[in-house]
Amino acid sequence: MRKTRWSAYIHQKLQQSKLSTLMVTCFIVFNLLLVSVIVWLAYQSFSAVTFTEISKARLALLNESTRRGFDFITGVTGTAYGLASNRELSNLLETSKTGRLAQIHQRREVSRILDHTMVVSEGVTSIELYTDAFNEVTVTSADRIYPLEAIANDSWIASLEKADAAWVPLRENESGQSLVGYAQRIFDSKGGTVAYVFIRLSRADIVRRFADVPMVLDGNVLLVDTAGNVVMQMGKVDPAEGSVVQSDHPENQALPGEQLSTAQGAMDGVNSSSSIIDSAWIQEHARPGEDGFEVVSGQPGGAQLVLYSRPAMLQWRLVQTIPVYTLLSPVRQVGWQILGIAVLGLLFSAVLAYLFVRQIIRPLRQLIKRMRQLEKGDFDTRVQLSFTEEYAHLAYGFNHMASQLTMLMEQVKDESRAKREAQTSLLEAQIKPHFLYNTLDMIHWRALDYDAKDISRMIVQLSKLLRIGLSGGRLFIRVRDELEHARCYVSIQSERLPFSIQYQERIDPRIRGCHIPKIILQPFIENAVMHGHPSDESLRIQVCIDEADDSVPDIIIRITDNGQGLPENWNMDDSRGIGVRNVHQRIQLYCGQRYGVQVSNGSSGGVEVKIKLPRIETEEQLNLWLDGEK
Repeated sequence: MRKTRWSAYIHQKLQQSKLSTLMVTCFIVFNLLLVSVIVWLAYQSFSAVTFTEISKARLALLNESTRRGFDFITGVTGTAYGLASNRELSNLLETSKTGRLAQIHQRREVSRILDHTMVVSEGVTSIELYTDAFNEVTVTSADRIYPLEAIANDSWIASLEKADAAWVPLRENESGQSLVGYAQRIFDSKGGTVAYVFIRLSRADIVRRFADVPMVLDGNVLLVDTAGNVVMQMGKVDPAEGSVVQSDHPENQALPGEQLSTAQGAMDGVNSSSSIIDSAWIQEHARPGEDGFEVVSGQPGGAQLVLYSRPAMLQWRLVQTIPVYTLLSPVRQVGWQILGIAVLGLLFSAVLAYLFVRQIIRPLRQLIKRMRQLEKGDFDTRVQLSFTEEYAHLAYGFNHMASQLTMLMEQVKDESRAKREAQTSLLEAQIKPHFLYNTLDMIHWRALDYDAKDISRMIVQLSKLLRIGLSGGRLFIRVRDELEHARCYVSIQSERLPFSIQYQERIDPRIRGCHIPKIILQPFIENAVMHGHPSDESLRIQVCIDEADDSVPDIIIRITDNGQGLPENWNMDDSRGIGVRNVHQRIQLYCGQRYGVQVSNGSSGGVEVKIKLPRIETEEQLNLWLDGEK
């Protein structure tokens, strides 16, 4: 029910709307949908292509950075292996059979070898040696030789027992710098462990290796070893969000307060910023020996793009995570710019559409204006031809229709006037000879019965009767002239007939000057005289002319007599006389179908004739009626 009402309401509004409004609205809506779909598809396609290309470009940069950056790892392991295989260093560490002074000398030599290696090794923060060979020697100057008890409580020492060398996590040093280290066993001549050489690397040293490609350090970058374990997380931790933020300058990467995560500490740091990108995820998704990228959803900060490089010589790789929102930020800016341009274009096209539609609708409005003028009766109105073929056809058709209507109206008026004149002439020709014949016959008999004075008087009345009846060819005469015509007829008949006629008039003085069709009273008076006179008394005829009771300004004429009345079931169509039908036909011909004659028996006997006519007071109104304008 509601849907039907809503449909009816929309249908009503559409019918009440202007064509220009509908056309402009449809154009704007269609263009809006079209632009929205095009912009959305273009943005989606552009975003997908751009995202793929950016991902491939960043993956290529990550591979290049991996290839360049991991060369230092080979140098670090080579330095450690060189120290472990140095026979001089191994011999200096065997102090079980030497004296105290020799041990001091050996310790100095070992320190010299470490210092020399430190100098020639680039990117190494420090080289330390852990051994109990010199525990009995008192240290007189600072060196890099420490007893084994210094690392006995470290968590990584147990894992080192299962391998000859390993990358191990370290605590922060006194300056607060984050460190990562590489430990290598040094064996004696009997195959036993005599010392551990430990090479420390600062975070700045490692990050500096990848600084030649700045975009590689965007987002969260993980340093992953052969087994897929996170060795280090590069970046600066944002304490508010728990995410890693990379500094713009690699030289500032080693400032105090920065976070270094290695081994388990690195995993904790990664888990704090991401619930998916961890060692397990890397081992599951990163294909061995290959590179790739993948979008990971379900992150607190939104989808993440994860890129993992192709492993370097030591099978180490970089894993980089970048928020998709950040990566596509320039694309979104371009999208908003395109959308803004599209909106401006839509507004501009809407203005052009409005102007164009207005120009198109203008001939239609002109045609509607001319049609309204045509409805008001202005048949001379015409429409100017338009510049378009369709409107030109419409204008030509309208002008042709108006011309045809004008011609037809004139033709109808001429035919109607000719018809009225022909019928009037015919009807008058039927009446006048008949009346004239009777009158002349009466004059003949009166001339035999009376002297010449009576004949003279009757001739005078007859002349008046003929003068008013002819009326110079006019179809309408004034009420006073019609009454004079009736009185002349009654006077003549009073002289002719053997019974007396009592004729009375009751007329509204305001109606005496109105125009009515001529010779409409005489036929009914004649019928009363010839057919309705009573046998025992005089004939009384009364004519009443007054205004109609309704709101339409009409004239009502009532003619009553005291005669014999009408036969039962009498109808005007059954009347054999010419006069009654003649009057009724002429009134309807001149004045219209709502006017005419009604004949019935009077309430007190006799016949009552009711004639309804329009009230025509001036010559202008009469001309309008005669021209057919009413």
